[in-house]
Amino acid sequence: MKVLLTGGGTGGHIFPALSLWRHLKARSEGASVLYVGTEQGLESRLVPEAGLPFASIHAAGLRRDLSFDAVRTLATTYRGYREALRVVRDFRPDVAVGTGGFVALPVMYAATKLGVPSVIWEGNARPGLTNRLLMRRVDAVAVCFPESEALFPHAKRVVFTGNPRASEVVDVSAEDKRKALDKYRILRDQRVILIVFGSRGSETANQVVASILPRFADHPAWRVLFVTGERHFEAIRDKVGPLSRNVTLHPFISDMPALLAHVDLMVSRAGSSTLAEICALGVASILVPSPYVTANHQEENAMQLARAGAARVIREADLTPDGLWNEICSMMEGDLGEVRARARRFGRPDAVRRLGDLVLEVAEARRT
Repeated sequence: MKVLLTGGGTGGHIFPALSLWRHLKARSEGASVLYVGTEQGLESRLVPEAGLPFASIHAAGLRRDLSFDAVRTLATTYRGYREALRVVRDFRPDVAVGTGGFVALPVMYAATKLGVPSVIWEGNARPGLTNRLLMRRVDAVAVCFPESEALFPHAKRVVFTGNPRASEVVDVSAEDKRKALDKYRILRDQRVILIVFGSRGSETANQVVASILPRFADHPAWRVLFVTGERHFEAIRDKVGPLSRNVTLHPFISDMPALLAHVDLMVSRAGSSTLAEICALGVASILVPSPYVTANHQEENAMQLARAGAARVIREADLTPDGLWNEICSMMEGDLGEVRARARRFGRPDAVRRLGDLVLEVAEARRT
C-alpha cells in the first residue's frame, strides 16, 4: 500500500501524521509513504528527520479579505495545486491523508481530482478553513471531539477517532519512564508540575511564570519543570537567577511522552495534540489557550475539557502571577485525582488504531 500524507505548519498537524504512518507501516507489510509539505514549514525538517520521503510544493494560507495579498495567496495555492497534481501522478498513492494546515488544501484537492481515496483529519474542536473546504470532496473526515461531527454537515462520512498522539504517550516503555525519573531528578515522593507553552514558548506567559518561580521554594514536595522554548531560555534564565533545587528550566524537552507519565499537573497551551496526550494519561491541567491561532480554536478546545471539570482555563488576557499561583495551589492542594479521572474520560489511547482502521477501510473500499 502506498500512502500519501500531507499537513504542515505546526507540530499539531505534523506529529499526528507521523504517528499514523508508524502505525500503518506496522500493519501493512511493504507499505510505502510520501509526505508532501512546504519548504518553509516545520515539516521540511521534522519529516526527513523521521526518515520519511518528503516532497515540497508551494502553498499559502488563504485570506478572507479582498486585497492584493489575497490574490497573491490564491495564485500561490493554485501553483501548489498544479505541482501537487504532478506529485500525486508520479507517486500513484492508494490513499491520501491530510492532517490540516494550508498545504493540505492543494495536495488533497489534487488527490481527489485524480480519484485517490482520501481522508482528512481534524484535530481541533472547531475545524479550520482547509478542512471545511475539503469536506465535500474527501471520502471521510476523522475528528477528535464528538461535538465536531456536526460541524462537517456536507461530508460524506464523519468518524470520531481521536488524536493519534494519544497512543504515542500510552505506549512509552517502562525503561524510558524510569530514565525520565533519573534525567529530571524526580524524587520518589515528589509530585510533578510541568509548565510549557508550546514548542516555541510564549513571551507573555513565560514572564508570568518566571515571576512566581521563587514561590515554589516553599513547596519542596513539588517538582517543577518549566520549559521556556529555545528562543526564550537565556532571557528567562538571566531574569530568575538561582532557583531552589525543586525547580529547573529547560529550553526544550525531546522525550515528552516519557516525562508526561510522571506529571501530576500541567500548565500549557491547548493544542489538540497536547490535550490528546494529557487526556490519554489522565493528567490534570491548567490551560492557557493561545490567542494567536486561527479562529481562536485553542480556547474552544480548552473549554471542551473545562465544561467537564477535566481542566481549568485561564485566558492569556487574564493571566497574572497571583491568579496563576492561586490556581496551581488550589489544584495541587485539592482533589487532583478527580480532575485526572475526568480528563481520562476524554482520552482515546486507541486513537491511532481507530484512524488507521478508517484509512485502510477507505483505501480498500475503492478497490472492491
